[in-house]
Amino acid sequence: MGRTGFLLLAVVVAVAAFLLWPLFGGDRAGDRVVVYCSVDQDQSQPVVAAFEQSTGTPVTLVGEAESARSVGVTRRLEMEKDAPVADVLWANEIMHTVALRDLGVLAPLPSGVADPFPAAWRDPKGTYVAFAGRARILLVNTKLLPDAKDWPTSVEDLVDPKWGGDDRRPAVAAPLTGTTYTHAVATLTRDAEKAQAFWRKVAERGAKGEVKVVPGNGAVMRMVSDASNGVPWGLTDTDDARQAIERGDPVAVVYPDQGEGRFGTVVIPNTVALVRGGKHAAKAEALLRWLVSSESEARLAAGPIANIPLRDTVAAPSHVKRPGKDFRAASVDWDAVGRDRDRWRGFLQTLFTAK
Repeated sequence: MGRTGFLLLAVVVAVAAFLLWPLFGGDRAGDRVVVYCSVDQDQSQPVVAAFEQSTGTPVTLVGEAESARSVGVTRRLEMEKDAPVADVLWANEIMHTVALRDLGVLAPLPSGVADPFPAAWRDPKGTYVAFAGRARILLVNTKLLPDAKDWPTSVEDLVDPKWGGDDRRPAVAAPLTGTTYTHAVATLTRDAEKAQAFWRKVAERGAKGEVKVVPGNGAVMRMVSDASNGVPWGLTDTDDARQAIERGDPVAVVYPDQGEGRFGTVVIPNTVALVRGGKHAAKAEALLRWLVSSESEARLAAGPIANIPLRDTVAAPSHVKRPGKDFRAASVDWDAVGRDRDRWRGFLQTLFTAK
């Protein structure tokens, strides 16, 4: 079995374990608010714990492994649509949330929750709140590429022939789960012909060893951070990049595709929504309001994941760069991306699954 075969097996196992959770200790009863969460537990748990301490409301936080990022949460909510276990969805991306909305899984937002957010980040159908974004950036090893003039500037540099020789192989996560899948679908939705050619070329170069295709964004960060890997740069998220920077690794961040006529840097927000038919509506609403409060968004910005506040009024450290001020963000039709979620799954699986 090839590397991508093991990746898909890991996804299947992780999703299966997640779906079987109610049979092995899942909290279906009592007064606990149940949150399905695709955010890493070390990032989400402190925010939820602060809510519990402040309100006295107990919360069951159900997460998932990176290998099944966003997939386990999504599939389980789809399966439980007619008998929901969760009260709240806290997703680390937006595409699956839009798809769940369109399937009728999500409940309408409480009045006024979305009002403080810019129109670009509001759900036009009023079911989720987008907040605390991550940018899809290029992470560069400054030992291998000490001169900034040599750094990549575009996601499309993954298929530039100048990269791919010895000690010049860039890294990218297989676009089958998580934000890399969301990013891939966003490109395919925007320009199907161009994006299909791009991802075919990435897969072709990966098969030749000219690009390192790895299981997730964290793996990209780890490969780039260690100069002995000979990987000078890779495509990952700002939260993973921040982890490397905090460790003191020799890395720098490039916000890609800033030039004239370029797509811009894709920003993928967290989303929070209420699950239709959840058993603890009042407490779930209180938790939702807590999660999207200015205080919580500021906490996520100031913490180790350095999420990007989507409201200008929310404070953030200087290392948290803001779209529209510090870099140009891509304009993405997230409703269209959500509708296309499954359209491109087979195409990408065919390319990035070992034969």
